[in-house]
Amino acid sequence: MESLHTSNPGLDIGSRSESEQPDHALAWDTALSTLAAVLVYVAVKVTLDGRKHKVDVKVQLGTKFCEDYLRRLPAADWPRVIVVADGSCGESCSVLGLSSDYTVESCQAYGANATIERLDQRQVPTPEIRAHNLFFDLSAYGVEALREHRNPTAKPGFHLKIYGTFRNRYMALVCPASDTKMVRFLRHTANATIMKNIFHQSFNVYKTDIEPRLSDVTLHQLQCSRRLFEVQLSHRRVSAAYIDGDNVAVIVEGEAARVLNFDTGCGVNLGMRGLESLGTFIYSMATAVDQNDVLEALSAKMTHSKQVAHDFKCTGLSEAMYV
Repeated sequence: MESLHTSNPGLDIGSRSESEQPDHALAWDTALSTLAAVLVYVAVKVTLDGRKHKVDVKVQLGTKFCEDYLRRLPAADWPRVIVVADGSCGESCSVLGLSSDYTVESCQAYGANATIERLDQRQVPTPEIRAHNLFFDLSAYGVEALREHRNPTAKPGFHLKIYGTFRNRYMALVCPASDTKMVRFLRHTANATIMKNIFHQSFNVYKTDIEPRLSDVTLHQLQCSRRLFEVQLSHRRVSAAYIDGDNVAVIVEGEAARVLNFDTGCGVNLGMRGLESLGTFIYSMATAVDQNDVLEALSAKMTHSKQVAHDFKCTGLSEAMYV
C-alpha cells in the first residue's frame, strides 16, 4: 500500500485505489425547501366514448398549505391528486391527516460529512472526486489501528467523496459496518478535532490541483461531523392515502417520503426514483371508474415507494459511495 503523508503529525492517510468523478441531505433539502407544498390536480377525465374532458392544471408554489386552504379547493366530480413534496420538515402531511410514523432502517454503514465554505472562490461546479479503501494512522491518539488492514479478514477501508463547487465543497466519508478498532474509536471519540483533522488532510490529499489547500489559518472554514454515526434511512409507513369525503388522493414524494441521515451527494436521485411511478399513478387515477380503481392505484404507488426504500437500503450506498 502506498502511503500519503501530510504535515499534520497526528494523521496519515493510506489508499490502495482512487478514481475521479454535509449535514445530511443538504442538496436535496435545498431543492425541496423552495416548495411549501406542491399541489398537482389531475386534469383528465376519460369518458365512455374515449374522449377527454380537459380542465385547468394548477401548480401553486410558495403557498401556505393549511386546513383553510384545503377547504377552499373547488369541488370536482373526479378525484383530485395532491402531491406533497415539502421536505423532511414540512407540515402538509399533518394538515392532510397522514400518519407521521416512520420506519427507520440501518444501511449497515458508518459515515460522516463535512462542508468547506470559501467565499474567495467562485461558484464553479466540479466533477466528483472519489477515493476508496482508505486507512488512517491514528497512533498519535493512542490507536494502533493501521495494521488491521493487513489482516485479510479485516473489513475494507473508508470511501471518500468530494463534490460541490470551488466555493462550497462537500465531503462524505463512509465505511461498511464493522467492529474494527479504528471504527470503534471514531464512533465513540469525544475529541471532535480528530474527525476535523481527517477531513482536513483528506481534502488536501485528494483535492483538484487548481484549488488551494486548507491550512491551519483557513481550517475554520471546515465544518464536519464530530464522530462517525450509523447511516440510517427513514421512510414513511404511509406514503399514499385517499380522503373519502373530499374525493382527494394524496401521495408523498421526496424527503417528505424518505430521508437519509447521511449526505451522499446523490440525494436527488433517491427522490427521482420515487417519481418513476408517478406517471402511471396519475394515468390510473384519471381512468379510474370507481373507488376500487382509486384504491388499487394508491396501493401500487405505496408498494413502489416501499420498494425504493428497500432498494436503497440494499444497494444505495454501494452505488453512491463504494464504486
